[in-house]
Amino acid sequence: MKQVKSFRYLGSLIGEDGSCSEEIRARIALAKETLNKRKRILCGGLDRDLRKKLVKCFVWSVLFYGVETWASKKVDRDRPEAFEMWTWRRMERIS
Repeated sequence: MKQVKSFRYLGSLIGEDGSCSEEIRARIALAKETLNKRKRILCGGLDRDLRKKLVKCFVWSVLFYGVETWASKKVDRDRPEAFEMWTWRRMERIS
């Protein structure tokens, strides 16, 4: 069998050392892409509560797919939190 550094299994990226840092980065990138695709709706003139519900539906579902399998360190846990704050600031157009 060939030794690989990482591989994708059931949609999740698994590294040779069992860390999930690459998976978290990939999920954040996918969630950012999802947010940018729906930017007109999510950052538009809709009611704030409705936009929050849409973000939870569209963006968080992409970000947290497979989160149960992540064996994360403190640094890895901080990345989704930072992305969450970035998302809310982006939605409210706060620099």
